[in-house]
Amino acid sequence: MKAVFIEEQGDVDKLIYGDRPDPSAGHGEVVIRVRASALNHLDLGVRSGRGRGPGSLPRILGCDMAGEVHELGAGVTGLAVGDRVLVDNRIKCDACTPCLQGTDQSCERQLRIGVDVDGGHAELCSVPAVNVHRFRDSMTFEEAAAIPLAFHAAWHCLMVRAELKPWETILVQAGGSGVGSAAIQIAKRIGARVITTAGSDEKLAVAHEQGADEGINYRTTPEFSRAVMDLTGGAGVDAVLDVVGAAVWRENLLSLRPFGRLVITGTTSGSQSDMDLSLLQGRPLTLMGSGGRTRRSFAEMMSVVNRGELRGVVGRVFELQEVGEAHRTMESRDFYGKLVVRSPG
Repeated sequence: MKAVFIEEQGDVDKLIYGDRPDPSAGHGEVVIRVRASALNHLDLGVRSGRGRGPGSLPRILGCDMAGEVHELGAGVTGLAVGDRVLVDNRIKCDACTPCLQGTDQSCERQLRIGVDVDGGHAELCSVPAVNVHRFRDSMTFEEAAAIPLAFHAAWHCLMVRAELKPWETILVQAGGSGVGSAAIQIAKRIGARVITTAGSDEKLAVAHEQGADEGINYRTTPEFSRAVMDLTGGAGVDAVLDVVGAAVWRENLLSLRPFGRLVITGTTSGSQSDMDLSLLQGRPLTLMGSGGRTRRSFAEMMSVVNRGELRGVVGRVFELQEVGEAHRTMESRDFYGKLVVRSPG
């Protein structure tokens, strides 16, 4: 089969488009005929060496994917060849203490598809059947591939960690990113007011179409907390979703109302930041990391997706042999939503 893989880490030129052996379905597994896969910053980190390295090399990249069930392994029930499915990226062991206690987000032996095992930038991919979820017929494969990591991260941060309420106001950082654009949809679905930031007025216009109530261009307004205070009548927001990190940390804290909550799920601008502890003490504020995510929350998210209330946001589509160009586009940040890769066939 054709696939995009790396044999060593480095720049974009380390991406290889070539042939890899066809996978087979082991016990409890299915083989997916991949129709589309999507990029994440995680893919860039695996390729470049700036993130957690792959379990072994060569490694087929691609943490998100959607396609059709191609082959069923022994012991698989509830699925049929030809089912249209997308894939939860995290493989859990179902045997360690956290898994047995129902806290599989802390699985001691979890693996990531596209990092520790081969991923979806290929014609075929073998995955555990428990990680496979059907999606509605009205959704394209490209839209479906844009959902798993970004929407699950946003769902977990807003619904599980921040416990966002319909009457609250949330500041969503980087509304043009995959997680940010997903968070806008989720927050609006429950009735919250959404203020978002983006690096261009064009992205803010799209964010408004996606449901954002107000937008702030962080390039022209780097001290965006003042704009947040103006928009909230001096009160501040109830919650902040941060996918950026160090560059916006202080402004995030200044944007929160007393007893506000901040949940962080990305550090693309850096992970080291000075912090004025008096802001934390005086308000007081609650700061949270996103942490791992559960199968249960993924299934809850998919129930809303399959009612047609959430849609994958596709920024651009590339062919499989163009994954290098897709990596460069992600590094440029000149896009809105998710970058999707179409598999041949």
